[in-house]
Amino acid sequence: MINYKQSFGTCQTQKRKVIVLDLSLQTQQKQVLSPKMQQSAKILQMNTLALSTYLREIAEENPLLEWEEDTIFSEKDDTLLQKLEWLQNADEQNPGYNQKEFDSENEQENNICRKKEDMGLREYLLFQINILSVNQKNKQVLRFLAENIMESGYLEADALETAMIKFHLSSPYAEETLRLLQSLEPSGVGARNLKECLLIQLQQKNASTTAQAIVQSHLEDLGKNHLSHIAKKLHLSANALTDALTEIKACQPKPGNGFSSHLPVEYILPDVYVQKKETDLIVVVNSGKAPRLFVHSGYKKLLRQDLPKETKAYIMQKLRQAEWAVQCVNRREETLRKTTKAIVSAQRNFFLLPKGELAPLRMQDIAEELHIHLSTVSRAVKDKYLQCEKGTFPLSYFFIKGLAHGKKQISTSYIRRQIRTLIEQEDKAHPLSDRMLMEKLQKQGIDVSRRTIAKYRELLQIPNTAQRKRYHR
Repeated sequence: MINYKQSFGTCQTQKRKVIVLDLSLQTQQKQVLSPKMQQSAKILQMNTLALSTYLREIAEENPLLEWEEDTIFSEKDDTLLQKLEWLQNADEQNPGYNQKEFDSENEQENNICRKKEDMGLREYLLFQINILSVNQKNKQVLRFLAENIMESGYLEADALETAMIKFHLSSPYAEETLRLLQSLEPSGVGARNLKECLLIQLQQKNASTTAQAIVQSHLEDLGKNHLSHIAKKLHLSANALTDALTEIKACQPKPGNGFSSHLPVEYILPDVYVQKKETDLIVVVNSGKAPRLFVHSGYKKLLRQDLPKETKAYIMQKLRQAEWAVQCVNRREETLRKTTKAIVSAQRNFFLLPKGELAPLRMQDIAEELHIHLSTVSRAVKDKYLQCEKGTFPLSYFFIKGLAHGKKQISTSYIRRQIRTLIEQEDKAHPLSDRMLMEKLQKQGIDVSRRTIAKYRELLQIPNTAQRKRYHR
C-alpha cells in the first residue's frame, strides 16, 4: 500500500518551476485560395509554351475535355494571319531572341571548307589535331585537353594535372604538349589565365617586348588604368606606351568568342503581338499556338439518360472541372489582352516613335486602371513576351521606375541613357567624375545624387574616372 500522505509531504519540500500556458482563443482572418482559384492563378501566369503543355495534360486526365490545335485561324481570317506573319518577319533588329536555322542536309561532316564560326570550339580543335603530324600518344593527350577547353577558350582547372595522371606523363612532356595545343587556332586557346592568353597572342604576332613586359609584370596596373605608374616603372615615353597598349588591345581576351556554343538554346514564343497601323496600335494575343479546349457535347446528352447514381456524380464532377478549365483559359486570354493594351497605351511613344522613350510605369498603375489586384497584373506579365516592330521584349521590360522632374516623372532608363551620352562625349584625357556628371545632369533639371549616378554607371558597366582616362601622344 502506498502512503499518499507521506508522498505528498515529500513533494512539498521540492522546488519546482511552473510554466503557465496561455490557452486563450483568438479570432484571425486569413485568405486561403480554393483549389479552383489556385488553378486559375496558375493558368494566368503561364506563358504560351507552358500553357500548351498544361492544357494537353489536363485534357488527357479529364475524359470530358477535348482539344484542337491552331483553331484560332480560319480560312476567312487571312488578314490576321498576314499581320502575324508580318510581325514575325519584322523582328530583325532584336536577334538576341531569335535562333537562325541552317540547312545542313548536304553538308559533309568533315568538310574542310566549312566555316569555323559554324563549328564548336572543341570540334574545331579536334579537326586540327587530327591533321597534325605527331604520334598517336600526343594526339590522345591533345584530344583529352581539347575536350577540357571551356567555351571561353581557356583550359579547365586541373585539366593538365589530370592528363599527367591519366597518361602517365612527366611534367616537361605535359607542358610541351600543352604548348602544342596553344599553337593551334584560335590564337590564345588553351591558356590557363588571362596573362598567359595575352602573352600567347602577343608572341604569335611578334609584338614588341614592351607590350609583353606590360602584360607580364603590370597586368593588374593595366586593368586599373594606372598608365603613368606603368610608364614610370618601365621608363617608357608616351608614344611607346600608346603603341604597346594598341598591340595589347588587339588581342582577344576570350579566344572562344565567335564559335557556336554547345549550350542548349532557349526558344522564346511571343505571347502578345503589337502592330502599328498609322497612329493605332493593335494588340493580338498569341493563343493560336496553344490547343483550344472544349467540352465534349456527348457527355451532356448522356446526363439526360437514366444512369447509376455513382456514374452520374462522376460525370457531373468531371463536367464542372472541364467547364472551369475552359473558363480559366478564356479569362487568362482576356486578362492578358487588357493588361497589354493598358501597357501599350501608357508607352505609346515607345511603340509609335523611332526613338521613343519608355515612360515611368508601375504595375500598381495598371492595376488601378483596370480595377484589378496587383497580384493579377504580376501574374499576367510573368514570363511573357511581347513582339513589335522594335523587337521582342519581356512584358516586365515596360515597367520602369521614375524620378521627379518638376511636375513630371522621368524614367531611370532615360537618366542612364543621359549618363552614357555624357561619358561618350567627354574628353578622354580628362574624364568626368561622378560629381561632375551630377552637376551636368542638374543643369538639365535632373536632380540625382552622386551615389545614384555611381550605381547607374556600374549598371551600365562603365568604368570609373581613373579607368576611363586615356593618354594621348
